[in-house]
Amino acid sequence: MSAIKPQIRVLCLGNELLADDALGLVAAEELHRRFPHLDVVLTTDSGFHLLDYLSDCTLLIVVDSIQTGQVPGGTLLVFPKADMQSPSGPSPHYVGLFETLQLGRKLVLPVPEEVIILAVEAVDCLTLGGEMDPAVKSAVGLVAELVGEIVQCMTPTATGEAVALVDCWHRAFEIVSARYAPGRLVVG
Repeated sequence: MSAIKPQIRVLCLGNELLADDALGLVAAEELHRRFPHLDVVLTTDSGFHLLDYLSDCTLLIVVDSIQTGQVPGGTLLVFPKADMQSPSGPSPHYVGLFETLQLGRKLVLPVPEEVIILAVEAVDCLTLGGEMDPAVKSAVGLVAELVGEIVQCMTPTATGEAVALVDCWHRAFEIVSARYAPGRLVVG
């Protein structure tokens, strides 16, 4: 029995007007260039507007910037689904990715069960019209390499053998980490 090829979508989030927040949009351009057949979506949307982008895929890889203050700018943090939690205290005034996925599941919509978030530590997401920090911009290739390794691993082999997502992202993480300076990739 052959494995079913997963429907993989890369959702790149960002805002080209706010310095490092443009990371997702720049990454989408690079992913389109390197992997023209990969389903890459770039958007500045948020909240319930994301619901359309979440449908009809089995694996969602989200690319965005983040400011944790815990790691140097340009560090790629990988958040597998098991580690994701919605911020505490739901608010009727803010709906994010986690709440939108949860709503899709409650409405029995075809949203992915498997989600990986690739978030690059930003230096500046507030400067209107600002340039991306060089360290953040340099992480675009790192994001593209990690996405490429995950997609390659998730593609069933000629014998039809599929690899579990957790094994794929661990393998991809190890392969790409070996190519870069220690600490450039961190499991969040």
